[in-house]
Amino acid sequence: MALIKVLNFLPKNILVNPLFNYYTAGENIISLNQKIIQLNKENLLPIADYIKEFSKTESDVNENINEYNKLGQLSNLDFIAIKLSSFLFNEQKINNTVENLVKYNKKVLIDAEDVSNQEKINNITNNLIVKYNIQRPIIYKTYQMYRKDSLKNINDDLKSNHYNGFKIVRGAYYNQDKQSGLLYSKKEDTDKAFNEACDVIFNNLGQNKAFICTHNQNNINKLIKTFNKDIHQNSIFHASLYGFINNETSKLIGKQIKTYKYLPYGSLNDALPYLSRRLYENPSVIKYLI
Repeated sequence: MALIKVLNFLPKNILVNPLFNYYTAGENIISLNQKIIQLNKENLLPIADYIKEFSKTESDVNENINEYNKLGQLSNLDFIAIKLSSFLFNEQKINNTVENLVKYNKKVLIDAEDVSNQEKINNITNNLIVKYNIQRPIIYKTYQMYRKDSLKNINDDLKSNHYNGFKIVRGAYYNQDKQSGLLYSKKEDTDKAFNEACDVIFNNLGQNKAFICTHNQNNINKLIKTFNKDIHQNSIFHASLYGFINNETSKLIGKQIKTYKYLPYGSLNDALPYLSRRLYENPSVIKYLI
């Protein structure tokens, strides 16, 4: 929250605009589509991520729904990420939006959020998985490995009768959630849980699919070492945030690992929570922007 206040206070041309240009795909679907074309030329694949979070009103929700409906019609896009808080957790509106995206042959990544909302996110996501993951993974659930319960949840979901889409991340809400008692207090414990999650998924893949989402050099090296093209090419993917680890993606592509970039887009004002998390994760980027 403090970083958001700082970004709000600063003149837009000092830091906010450069951050926005560095970490996002612009303000609208036109700029998003241009970025997708650019990524494709670099053998990278897109995950579209409308940047507006935490809707406050029904008007916000309806605006988000309209945006997702437009995203569904993009022909050069397979994966769309959604945050359920942007629907005020209205399950009917979430179902209608997902149904429309599936109609356009899109697959949906349900993003994890803060601790206070994660249980309801998991419940809604599980209902979507039951409905849509009948013949293949269409709905992907996110597992934040800084949470002490995530490894158990992965193992439990592997025992289900549904196709699973896994998205493995470390987590982006540590400052907000660190007092909850649900997170590891040491980075080493999160690293261990992340590695164990990857091992479990590689060893129990079956008909499931997984995104390994990491900027960590050791994790990327391990993914490259473990990846077997003949077994994993259509089941194990790497994903990272746009603006991060640009040098590492070429190694992943060279090993024929499908490599995705999260492409957040939307208005600059709506981007402030996202930009504050990115600045917290990678403060050294400032020297390249100012």
